[in-house]
Amino acid sequence: MSEPILHEADELLDAIKAVYAEDDWPVGFAGAYAVMECLGEGQGCDTFLVQDAEERQFVAKRYDKAVWSINPSDDILRRLDHPALPRHEASYEDKRSVVVVRTYVEGSSLDRYVRENDLGEQEIACLVAELCDVLAYLHHRPEPVIHRDIKPENVIVRPDGSVALIDFDIARTYREGGESDTVFFGTRAYAAPEQYGFSQTDCRADIYSLGVLLRRLLTGSPRENKNVRVYRPLEKVIAKCTAFDPERRYADVDQVKKALLAANPTSQGLRIAGIIAAIAVAVGLLAFAGFQIYKAATWSPFNSDAIPAVLNDEERVADAVAFMRDKHGTHLFDAADDTATVGLLRQTLIECYGLDRDYVYGAQDEGLPGESDKFFMPWGWDDGQTVRRETCVYAAVKVHDPSLVAEDQWSKLPDDNGEYPGARVAMIFADETGILTGAKQPYDITVGELALIFANADRVFDAAASSGG
Repeated sequence: MSEPILHEADELLDAIKAVYAEDDWPVGFAGAYAVMECLGEGQGCDTFLVQDAEERQFVAKRYDKAVWSINPSDDILRRLDHPALPRHEASYEDKRSVVVVRTYVEGSSLDRYVRENDLGEQEIACLVAELCDVLAYLHHRPEPVIHRDIKPENVIVRPDGSVALIDFDIARTYREGGESDTVFFGTRAYAAPEQYGFSQTDCRADIYSLGVLLRRLLTGSPRENKNVRVYRPLEKVIAKCTAFDPERRYADVDQVKKALLAANPTSQGLRIAGIIAAIAVAVGLLAFAGFQIYKAATWSPFNSDAIPAVLNDEERVADAVAFMRDKHGTHLFDAADDTATVGLLRQTLIECYGLDRDYVYGAQDEGLPGESDKFFMPWGWDDGQTVRRETCVYAAVKVHDPSLVAEDQWSKLPDDNGEYPGARVAMIFADETGILTGAKQPYDITVGELALIFANADRVFDAAASSGG
């Protein structure tokens, strides 16, 4: 760095020190810390980056006593000890102000981190789930601590990717029997209704703010926008977190974390592992008792893969998930109860059937849908779009035999009712061959139903290949 630039930097630092001269601070502070930067100015509270003699950095908050009624010995952070929270370092006081020094948390604010790293929905959900662990530490104390200002600016993502929660200026201790908070505090876009003085805030106020934060990260705005589509399971989490009536929200932040992890379609069966194990036992018993009788009486493409007619829909889905996992070595369908998306359908075509990614993601730019060698699906939907049964059937049939949905088949169809002819041909074929067995939901099918349709198609085409048909 050249001497003129160094000189200018020194002058700037001297100017900062001059603005915040020693007589502006309580006795003892100026001798212990050097002010490096003003981080923010608020109503009677200014925030500074300071440095001690060992060049360690801290955050100093100076509260004007004319505005704030604050006792430095009451700093909530004195009683807290968690790696994701700043620590109370020191406090100073005179007639005009109180200065509280806390450890400095290095990193980027949550909204900036999400924006700069272009995070997807599931990555965002995982970060918010990690924040739930921090709130659980606060809420589960003998006297719960309510932060009351959960927003992206107060969540820091450290260089190692872990999250930290800062700014405890308006945090309070929840005491049983309190009727209301006397003064509104918090950021209005994120504050729960009870923070306006309707009742005392408890942990559900932080849960409300957590839901607004999640919406902001996923949609770009803390306010609900019907025009912005969010992955449905995450949308349900937001809706429950932000219910106006606290009684209708999640009662505990651990429940929020569980819902966030369950909303992740790539989680390895967090919600259904036990169910699948129980169903597997039931399927084994049913197969042992009834399969031989059914096999002797009836033949279908499913006989060779042991799918008894007596299975109910839930058991069929579990069997299909297991079939796809065993045959294709995939866990894509483990979260069977979640709503299937076009993104999952595309991943199925790529991971299970070896299609080229560009071919799967290609789409016709304009005009009516049509078959093309350049792209697999004739619809240009985004990955977050939910899946209809006929869309899944079209993909399951075409991936095995593209000629079945070729345009020369369309002349066999009745007049068009607005449906894509290729999909209608596939539906007719699926109905005739048994691919639709157990798949009854026409719209917004689940991950398990998507697995069921592909498993049925595999069995039909495998049986045809083995019989030479």
